[in-house]
Amino acid sequence: MSIANNATDKGKNFMITRRQILANTGQLCLLGAFTPTHLRAQITLMQRAIPKTGEYLPVIGLGTYRTFNVGDDPNELNPLQRVLELFFRHGGTVVDSSPAYGPSEAAFGYLAERINLPDDLFVATKVRAGSHAEGIRQMDASAQKMGVENIDLMQVHSLADWKTQLPILKERKAQGIYRYIGITASRVELYDDFITIMNNEPLDFIQINYSVAERQAEERILPLAMDRGIAVFVNRPFVAGALFSHVQSKALPDWATEFDCDSWGQFFLKFVLSHPAVTVALQATSNPQHLLDNLSAGQGLLPNTELRQRMVDLIGLTGRPPWT
Repeated sequence: MSIANNATDKGKNFMITRRQILANTGQLCLLGAFTPTHLRAQITLMQRAIPKTGEYLPVIGLGTYRTFNVGDDPNELNPLQRVLELFFRHGGTVVDSSPAYGPSEAAFGYLAERINLPDDLFVATKVRAGSHAEGIRQMDASAQKMGVENIDLMQVHSLADWKTQLPILKERKAQGIYRYIGITASRVELYDDFITIMNNEPLDFIQINYSVAERQAEERILPLAMDRGIAVFVNRPFVAGALFSHVQSKALPDWATEFDCDSWGQFFLKFVLSHPAVTVALQATSNPQHLLDNLSAGQGLLPNTELRQRMVDLIGLTGRPPWT
């Protein structure tokens, strides 16, 4: 995963676009008595097993890129506390971060001290270092910043210095410091090396970019993950918000109801989750309303093969923006 990895709705243009989309579909309202019934109700997230152990994880995770990259301003931290509270209340457990995301790890740690954390909290972060010593220092600092005794999943971020860092991860897993280890990428330029590592290293997880537009992982990476029994985290399910800009003047198709979908956010996430290799889709938001909408994608029906193709045809995009 590159620094610009997880789906995010922070940033003026995307916030306006998604707000307009929700308003156009009748979903923009205050949390509480005016929240639509399907968002007020308890959300029951689907769960999927980690192939290597059989441990189950909810299919919607929380990324922290940009959204948790805040200082100590209460005006920025308070909405994030609400997001975390709602995420955990509705069954979310997976939180993914990185030292490369500025103060995101520390922001999560600060908020984690102020809310009730689930017993099955699953903390994932990354190492992006250029030497053995820097990798060790960075990994140790991550646990301290995030306020957890142990990291559940440690990942080599965007394959950075992976020949040095991955052996450290394997050693620390053997020592019981990490339960799982993996690698991340979010650009096709890394895919050849990514696949080589998948074929030759004992990975528990991969994290890869995948969406209704960025579908290149379908060709080799996702099938290989299934063959090798590797769990899959997906980043960029909204292509960093660009998908919302693309559909801002489009109406959600009537046939989206066939897979229990009533928003574009759910449309994009359900496409990702309908691939059998995917374990968890990571979405990131600082907006509680958007979080609840995203979580709703993790329940109900998912599109079948025919509907997936209709989704691809409707969106009509391939690869990263800018799209022509």
